Amino acid sequence: ETPWPRVMQALSHFSYHASGGQFVLCDLQGGVYANAVVLTDPVILSRNKMYGVTDLGPEGISSFFSNHVCNEYCRHNRMKPADQRRYFNPQQGTSMVGGCGGTNANQYVPTLHNRQYATGYNRYDSSSSEDSW
Repeated sequence: ETPWPRVMQALSHFSYHASGGQFVLCDLQGGVYANAVVLTDPVILSRNKMYGVTDLGPEGISSFFSNHVCNEYCRHNRMKPADQRRYFNPQQGTSMVGGCGGTNANQYVPTLHNRQYATGYNRYDSSSSEDSW
């Protein structure tokens, strides 16, 4: 099994810690090559929703951490938000499903025209009986 999904999870967690809790770099996808890892179309979640339609703000940050499990690449003493509730459901085909951080060179890469639908989350519906986690 490849370690890259766990590495990408740790990178997302690190981005929150390094930014003092202001940002999360997530929806990390791309390809692993012989001498490099190429990340395509990452999403930045911010406290102020300053990065466009894919920036789900504080609720997106909380939703990321509702699914995040620290692994061997995380430092367990890194900061996490107090609110770790799920506000958005993860979507199949994004890095928010299957451990976040898929690195597959053939993975779907959103374009400018469909980017608004590729945030990695749908608004959480508490009445839904289906749990995709």
